[in-house]
Amino acid sequence: MGATELSACLHQYGLQASGPARLLPGGHVGQSAAVPTAHGLLVVKRYNRRFDPARVQLAAQAHQHAARAGLAPPLRLTRDGHWTAQVDDTTYTVAEYVDHAKQAGPAAFASALAALHNHLESFSPQSPCADFLQLPDPPAADLERVRRQTDDAASREVIDWRITILAEFGLDAQSLAAVPRSWVHGDARPDNLLITRSPDRRLFIDFDQVSRFPRPYEIVRAFMACISPGLSADLLVSTFRDYLHAYQAVTPIPATDRAIMIDLYLTVQASETRTFTTPEGEIRGMPAFARARHEQLTWIIEHSGLLRGVAKEAQP
Repeated sequence: MGATELSACLHQYGLQASGPARLLPGGHVGQSAAVPTAHGLLVVKRYNRRFDPARVQLAAQAHQHAARAGLAPPLRLTRDGHWTAQVDDTTYTVAEYVDHAKQAGPAAFASALAALHNHLESFSPQSPCADFLQLPDPPAADLERVRRQTDDAASREVIDWRITILAEFGLDAQSLAAVPRSWVHGDARPDNLLITRSPDRRLFIDFDQVSRFPRPYEIVRAFMACISPGLSADLLVSTFRDYLHAYQAVTPIPATDRAIMIDLYLTVQASETRTFTTPEGEIRGMPAFARARHEQLTWIIEHSGLLRGVAKEAQP
């Protein structure tokens, strides 16, 4: 982001930069920069144009809803009283900068995620927006479509394997439809949780994928993001048990959710097609991310029986 662009954005907030901006890491949905101002260091986030303004508005509303409970850095309002700013055809948000001190381990992350889930129960967005996270109906439908359209042998092989996984481990369309939907962060992982020491705060960022989606999926997905696939079976079991215990110390997970959470996770992960398509939906060959997903799924399936057992036994 250049100085002219930042100036135009900050102007809508009644602010101006007091020094050079510093680009921040990350950026699969946009680009962020830390900008010094008279009101302190702020984070200006520019969203990719493929994120329509309604989606950014929803993300900003969820972010600020969490901020009111001390679960996210506060957003700034524009001079017109909006959480987002529009400059030409690009959308921005401005939030308090948080200099975090450490990354959360699985148990610490679980307790923070449970607190966020609890607070999102009262989230009521001002305007509707399509959920970022969605499941195909039936689960293998999108995979079968991509398979028909690709000539890439490696992609076809992995897609066939995923369809087999769905048939063996996945939840069917009727079971998926019966799982309750709740507001979830959508991309809950350690990189999106800032932990500070003084004062002690745990703040979520990047609500860009906030959706109404089965919450057990996010619980397991976040756990997988907290660990390394190289864990031994014993360490995996004990870490998952501690993770669920920490979550349930804040809010209980219903037995029905615990019973299906591993198979739900496998269903969602196996049925996704973004690893085989461009953001515009065009079919492409199997990229590195799809290979990494394949390796992760293989490892999870190998340990799925152990994980199911831990989930079912994890009493509140």
